[in-house]
Amino acid sequence: MADVVTNFQPYNQADLICGAPAQQGKAFHLPAELAVMIAVRVKLPDITADFSFAEDKPSLKDLKVDEKWDALAGVEFLTQDNTATLQGKSIILVDDKYQSGITLQFVASRLLEKGASKVFGLCAVKTWRDDDNTS
Repeated sequence: MADVVTNFQPYNQADLICGAPAQQGKAFHLPAELAVMIAVRVKLPDITADFSFAEDKPSLKDLKVDEKWDALAGVEFLTQDNTATLQGKSIILVDDKYQSGITLQFVASRLLEKGASKVFGLCAVKTWRDDDNTS
């Protein structure tokens, strides 16, 4: 993933790295770990700790695609007071898997609302299952 960030546009022009927010109280969160490792390798600030969901994010797996956004919107997206660092910045948003893309799109929309100029998704794996995008 760090090689992708280093060698491919627009990733190699990003200013910040951010892992998709974890569930509250989760001890290990793969997107956060991936973001840390990428940030160290490419020498970009990791802002993952600045964002979280106010409560447990609902499971989206069994929801219809049009219900997923509403489920996420029902959970407050929290930011630290230092979000001024987002103003005009390009962010790479890291997640461990891509299934429907709703979580990445939702978090990206919130980062854009907070002042980011661009958000690029980067996922470790695309799930084999794709039928959740059809209903």
